[in-house]
Amino acid sequence: MRLPAYDEARAQTALSGSLAARRPRAAGRWAGLLSLCLLLAACETVPTKTYEVRQRAFTFDPATLVRDYQEEYAYIEQRRHSVLNGLAEASDDQPAPVTTVPRHLKGLAFSGGGIRSATFHLGILEALQDMKTLPAIDYLSTVSGGSYIAGWMLAHLGRPQDDAYGNLVQTHDPGELLDPHGDFVTHLRHHSGFIREGGFWEGPKLVWSYLWRLIPYYIWDLALHIKTPPDIGNELHLFTPYQDRIELTYLRGKQGNPLVRLNRKDAQAPYLIINGNLVNRGRPRAYPNEVDRPYRDNYNFEFTRDYTGSDGLGYIQTAGFGLPVVQAQTAEGEPAWFNPRKVVVEDLTEGTCDRPRAQRIRPEACVKLSEAMTASGAGLDLDSLVQEWYHDDIARLLMSFLTAPFNVNNEYQTWNYARRHNTTLGTVWDYFLMVTIQRIWPDTKSRWIEITDGSFYDNLGAQTLLRRQVAHLIAGDATLDSTWQYDYLYNLQRRIKGYFGPGVEWCGEIPPKNEIVWYRRFWVKRPDGTPTVIHYLKPYAYNARLFKKHPSLAAPGRMFVGVDPESGRSLTTHPLMSPPVNPTHLDANWLLPLVTDERAREQVRLAIKKVTKFVDSPKGEEFPQTSTIFQWYELEEFEAYRHLGYLMGWAYLSHLRFDETELIPAAACKAL
Repeated sequence: MRLPAYDEARAQTALSGSLAARRPRAAGRWAGLLSLCLLLAACETVPTKTYEVRQRAFTFDPATLVRDYQEEYAYIEQRRHSVLNGLAEASDDQPAPVTTVPRHLKGLAFSGGGIRSATFHLGILEALQDMKTLPAIDYLSTVSGGSYIAGWMLAHLGRPQDDAYGNLVQTHDPGELLDPHGDFVTHLRHHSGFIREGGFWEGPKLVWSYLWRLIPYYIWDLALHIKTPPDIGNELHLFTPYQDRIELTYLRGKQGNPLVRLNRKDAQAPYLIINGNLVNRGRPRAYPNEVDRPYRDNYNFEFTRDYTGSDGLGYIQTAGFGLPVVQAQTAEGEPAWFNPRKVVVEDLTEGTCDRPRAQRIRPEACVKLSEAMTASGAGLDLDSLVQEWYHDDIARLLMSFLTAPFNVNNEYQTWNYARRHNTTLGTVWDYFLMVTIQRIWPDTKSRWIEITDGSFYDNLGAQTLLRRQVAHLIAGDATLDSTWQYDYLYNLQRRIKGYFGPGVEWCGEIPPKNEIVWYRRFWVKRPDGTPTVIHYLKPYAYNARLFKKHPSLAAPGRMFVGVDPESGRSLTTHPLMSPPVNPTHLDANWLLPLVTDERAREQVRLAIKKVTKFVDSPKGEEFPQTSTIFQWYELEEFEAYRHLGYLMGWAYLSHLRFDETELIPAAACKAL
């Protein structure tokens, strides 16, 4: 039996009074004393702490922006001051409160795509650093593979003395971190094999760690549909070996980097948002009626330093995320059965997760950066796909049972902070719901919540930044799209229409299907008139072998190079061509004049040579659309994707000034 800390003294006082009032015989006295010892041994003090839960509007409300994101905006203002004054370390002082949205917010949005995405976006980061543009970036919003490289960057920026490995693992200098010849990138290069690194037995060991988990998974999740406490559930599911592999590849095997420590160690780091997908998509606790049923699109889940959560559950202070809930409360501290504003949790960390490791209490209880990275890129989850594709309840129920035997659970399971679950009767009711209605409709009122691959929600990570009123947005789309359908751009349009409402406008045309475009600009105008310019990049290098292997791609009317003045090629001299040709970022005569730094110019020359050589080799048969389903790369493939990102960064982002002129749409606008 465990008693909360605030009830233990009262319980012990009552017990002592009861014993003093009795006059038992000798045997009874010893029995009573023994019972008391057993009772006190069973009762342990459980530290508790109260954390705030913040609700955000389901639809766009400019008046609430500063309130919803005040900690993020305050950090950004402090960071801008640090960068302006050349400070390497973040100040230990609390940032000053903000009253307005910072001007000209700038963000990077990195898509999913496994190691392909992580490596391509590493090249983008290197280019931005060499252009001296990276310090101007305020936000980094990532999904799946994009979260791998973002987590790598944030984990390695900071005070060197924070880690036992010292300067080898952490640095204050982003230039040192992103140096292609330095230790940090070299480690990534030599671990890009993912499951190959470590010799012959590395692959079989990983396969075995997956296989033995399938039996308990099918028994618990499919046959009984009973969830277990998160520590057990994550260990039995495929989440744990996947997390181990992420930690080994991108975090040098480190496990103790808590999410709440992000952006506290270095003044140069953009504010990180890792996006996931909420599997529990039922009726939100903060939405009392079902008018227009907005929860149908309530899939978002955000991991940040300050607040973690979703629209349906609310956003809890990150230090309290992942801990068992004792009670949900109103803003006044009264018990809340609906729409909680405070949460009392069993906080075994005693609020120390934001301190250096040596000063933390129970550091293993702090939710880790690697857990957020792994949840964001959790991969195949048929339950989520069924929920995404089928909006009819009968069809959803039917498909859930049909796909159940093929579903590989790779979700991140954790305590639901938006409900209380500390009574015996409540526990029985929770399990009854698990095996009945929640089999059909996963609910935000479930005892535990599950988070999976963010690509089902917003694979570009762009909507998260649009909500925060970012003005300049660079979106890298490295998803596997071998037939060039641009599904995620259309998905982004649907998402922002649902959030911003009928007054939102989109400026610029999404390329037609089967037309290849490697760079485009789009503009989003919110109903209140505030604009955002989106610089959209999609990796591309023409590969004759691919079109030879698939002749239908080169047939008339199937595949074209999108000619646009922004791409650097004239419509007169380079009309639409099928099959496509190499783009401008592989044209040294066009690209080199854009590069002002001599060292960067040599890097560009080398990158063009390396990419071209790899594309022309048998290994580059389908580059850059190589599938990452097996999650391993040869060194040459890693370098080709990194160099391609570097080239595209210089080719299409070197001219950015982040001023008012870029926010003026250069294309026709239409209401979504």
